[in-house]
Amino acid sequence: MIKTTTVLKDAVEAYSLMQDQINIDIVDAGTSWATALSQLLTSLDDMMRGHIADSISLISILEDVYLKHVNYLATGLSTQMQDCDSLTAEAHVIAIRARSMVISSTEVGRLQKLRERLQYLNITLIDFDSMLDAEVLKSSHQRHYFPHRLRSANCSSTFRDAKDLLGKVMKWLDSFIPEVSNVVSSFDTSIFANMTELRSSMTSLSECLMSYENELDNFKNELFVQKSTFKAAFKYEPPTTSLLKFATYGRVLESIAGNYTANLISKYQLAKDLDTKGSEMKTTVDQLYSDIELTLFTEITDLIDQQETSMVSFYSDLLQRVASLQRYLFANDTKLEEFMRRLSIWRMPIINFQEAQVFKLRSCCRIAPVVIFYDCANAQDSEK
Repeated sequence: MIKTTTVLKDAVEAYSLMQDQINIDIVDAGTSWATALSQLLTSLDDMMRGHIADSISLISILEDVYLKHVNYLATGLSTQMQDCDSLTAEAHVIAIRARSMVISSTEVGRLQKLRERLQYLNITLIDFDSMLDAEVLKSSHQRHYFPHRLRSANCSSTFRDAKDLLGKVMKWLDSFIPEVSNVVSSFDTSIFANMTELRSSMTSLSECLMSYENELDNFKNELFVQKSTFKAAFKYEPPTTSLLKFATYGRVLESIAGNYTANLISKYQLAKDLDTKGSEMKTTVDQLYSDIELTLFTEITDLIDQQETSMVSFYSDLLQRVASLQRYLFANDTKLEEFMRRLSIWRMPIINFQEAQVFKLRSCCRIAPVVIFYDCANAQDSEK
């Protein structure tokens, strides 16, 4: 009898502890995991927002240096090439026509204009590097944040190809223009290929020159898009029906135990009462656990996976974009590297959502009823 009473008291206490733990960890808005997760997600989102703000500030500095010292050079040269591209296309058509007819004075004027523009473009190409170097000295940031290597990667070879082709086309124009007063029945038709290659080189070179500005614009636009993608705080509605049944059967167990302890019922009656209510109690506990697992544990797992994916994507993209900008800067300019090293993401601790407590709650909810039923079954046998 003493053993049965002890087990009953332990069972009632275990049920009460389970209910307290569920109220604290699952239900109570001030202490629940849902609240903690919401605070965590908010904190992580705030951290990412802060890094977005820092990145926008960094881009502002890069844009300021670019607009003051580089934009006019890159845009001016690109505009020249666009003008030469359309004139070269006209010259291609005029050259074809000149093989069968005398071309007009207007067409001669377009050829001469192309010759002048190509000469001017050639001078600008030759002077581009020295003009860019001169701007470095004018910058208040000096050699920092300065896109000195606008001809990085394949752009350097494109630069050389464009200048070489410019020379060939200008040389051809010098020999072709004096002859157009008559039908020019024969000339080296390889000039058509040269003009096509020149147009292609100028287009590629223009893309190279404007690539840094495009990198800045795309980076900034992406950051503003990122600001609008953060999720709202995590919301969780506890399974009220299962919780109510769980509490109800807790009071039933307490009442049965109290009656037996007060000697109001026999051990046989105790066994019958527990046998009647036991399976219902176990079903209720299992249902509550299942509801919590599905509505909270599973959702937490999904949210953590989503948060991890989001953060990995964000910081990977941030690293890649900063690295992409770095290739335009001086090799010894470490400002972008310093910026990345200051991000607090590198100092975050590993987050563990107390898996031990999850397991403890799971074990407690599932094992305690089994203990009660096992002992009461023995009591029922002994009573009989």
